[in-house]
Amino acid sequence: MRSTFLTGLSLLGASSLGALLLGTGCGTAPADELEGQSVRLDWAVGDAWHVAASYRMTGNMTEELPARFVDGDMETGLLDTSADVVGEHWSDDVIWTYQVVDTGLKPKPDDELFPYAERRGEVVPLTVIRASVDPSLNSDEAIIETDPVIYLVFQEDRDRLAAIIEFRTVDGERVETATSSTRLTRSWSVLSQSGLSMAPAYMAPSAARWEDGSTRLEHGRTVDTERVGSDELDVIYDDELGGGLIISRYEAGAPWPTWTVTDNVDARLLSERDIDALRVPGAKVAVDNGDFDYRGALTASVDIDAALTLEQADIDAGGYEASAREGYRPWAGNWWPLKKGELVWGYDGRETYSKQIKDQVDPLKEAMDALSAELRDMKQGDAGYDDKVAEYQDKQQQLVDILVTFYNGLRADLDSGLVTLQDGDLVHAGGGEVGGEAGWTYALDRLSPMDKLALAFYVDGSTSNNPFFLPAWEILNSYNPDGEGWWGHCNGWSAAAILSNEPTEPIDVDMRGQTVEFTTADMKGLLTESHYSTYSHFYGERYNGEEQDIADLTPAAFQRLVGFYIREQGVGLVFDTTASEQVWNFPAWSVDLSVEETTDPAALDLVNINTADLETLDALPGIGETLAGRIMSYREQVHPFQTIDELDEVQGIGPNTIDGLRDQVTVDPVFRTFEVDARVTLTTDGVAVTHVDSGDPDSFTESWGYTLKTDEAGQIIEGTWDREDHHPDFAWVPYSNPHSSQSGGSENPYLPYGELLDVIGADFERK
Repeated sequence: MRSTFLTGLSLLGASSLGALLLGTGCGTAPADELEGQSVRLDWAVGDAWHVAASYRMTGNMTEELPARFVDGDMETGLLDTSADVVGEHWSDDVIWTYQVVDTGLKPKPDDELFPYAERRGEVVPLTVIRASVDPSLNSDEAIIETDPVIYLVFQEDRDRLAAIIEFRTVDGERVETATSSTRLTRSWSVLSQSGLSMAPAYMAPSAARWEDGSTRLEHGRTVDTERVGSDELDVIYDDELGGGLIISRYEAGAPWPTWTVTDNVDARLLSERDIDALRVPGAKVAVDNGDFDYRGALTASVDIDAALTLEQADIDAGGYEASAREGYRPWAGNWWPLKKGELVWGYDGRETYSKQIKDQVDPLKEAMDALSAELRDMKQGDAGYDDKVAEYQDKQQQLVDILVTFYNGLRADLDSGLVTLQDGDLVHAGGGEVGGEAGWTYALDRLSPMDKLALAFYVDGSTSNNPFFLPAWEILNSYNPDGEGWWGHCNGWSAAAILSNEPTEPIDVDMRGQTVEFTTADMKGLLTESHYSTYSHFYGERYNGEEQDIADLTPAAFQRLVGFYIREQGVGLVFDTTASEQVWNFPAWSVDLSVEETTDPAALDLVNINTADLETLDALPGIGETLAGRIMSYREQVHPFQTIDELDEVQGIGPNTIDGLRDQVTVDPVFRTFEVDARVTLTTDGVAVTHVDSGDPDSFTESWGYTLKTDEAGQIIEGTWDREDHHPDFAWVPYSNPHSSQSGGSENPYLPYGELLDVIGADFERK
């Protein structure tokens, strides 16, 4: 049983359930009748429930966590000392509201839903569930602004996810994406077992049953089940797109898995009491704003099964090449290393007002970096751990006091007129809070990117908080003069390079009659910082040491991801290119696969009764069309055949027929094998901050070799890297950057993306 692998995660999910929301009409058989039954959820129109989901943040090139403040307010200068110093980056909970909008739906042949309901000439009833974000339950302005509405289309008889259709707001416009699957006759499902939806939509393979056991699926992997008490069941299965394990707990009477944990998502069903506690007092409960045309969106959906299959034409051609679409290739940039802090202090030796406190900052930051390095090698409960945390937080509080005093003083001197903008300069007349006796003068065009933007925010009348906390936050959380040499902003740059157009010309911004130039380097740096925490799909797990699987982004996952994103959708995705503790994110935009089949012809001589089609089964001796149909019905409605002798369970098949088939059939996966060399083109972040691409982005190529296994039809199953130390560690795909920001995330809360676009222009967003 694989459940021991996730014991700690199981306790995490189980401890926060509370009394479950059962929902009218939702449920399963009574607990004492569950043994051996298929794991199913029943839904009725109008049923509603809520799921809280937390997501792993993108692959940051640092191991420190951002500082949090009491009430989220840096103005007070009071740190939240309960916050961790180092660790993983996870989002706060997003509360999803699910509502069943249709059940028993049997579409007609001219309906866009028909391909997802048709199975061997019959129409399987569909259920449609709508997931959305209620502003009265969520405080994250970014997710509220995006306003996602997601339709999940299920085949009812096996809770099989057939389509995901998402609508969300990007730059004031409603955009839609759709992913679908029509290969729905097997017990495992790529779409049901992948985190492709913003809202949690994982469903266990249809072979899962209410009993302790392990069932082998058609492709050789297993679904493991373990009873927990009388009416709960843990189901452990594989993520079919990104790899890794998923564990879901089902409870009798619940309308949804009560919790699901993966490497990158933690979701749990909420009780009515939970919802009452979360509801913002006096907030208006969201009302259904009508159905979106999710059927219409399906006409342009990506067929995930086709995308994840090695087509025979590609095999015959010896591979394929694919690239992101023109206009969607990620631009080359700089990773803005945290050791240098050039977004605040300035690049190319320029002087700026923030540098006035650099000599006070550096000793404290160096001490904090040394302490965090020690803490990374310790665990809570180790001797001296709490003392080092307290020492770190003391240094951190001293730094906060310096930053708050300095930047509040700067704002006060601007308010009083001691600091003015004149003749292309920022001028301090002397005295006041930060001017000293002689005052100072800095050229506006030569300010650092963050000092320049903070001044633009101030001039535009930003009063909700001190806009000069923008560089203060960067100093506090993203400046590490004595930190690791590989720490930087490569995750922010990678997301910006995929989601935004490259700044190719400087722009002029008016500030109280003064024309201030924002260079391409300024804009690239600010776009990089503002994309530090985008909405992303994450695949694989960051390798942090020997206790983790260094090959957890498997070759099969890699092959599926480049096929699904680069080839089928024409967009880039990000790989951490190093199989080590260090993180080096680069956007991949082109792939050239060389494929050579190495299948032993004898391996294809047997017929796999778990995957063979009706025609192949019909041709077997003693079977015929009727028994072939019954074989297919058994493996769909019960589970894949575990042994050849299990054919005895099929009406009309007896021992003599089985004996006559033994030399011709198998229940073991029939694999085809291939040697693959993947040459991947990735945009570089090693260019100067002033670099602008000319033509294709400045790039480099990585070659990763592996052995790949597929089923008879070419659907990708598994693989092995040629070298354990040379392959990508994890992958992620940014898909949206919210315009607003809030304190506490790994993104600088004083740099809302929307306000940045107001300054430099809104035409940088790729639609």
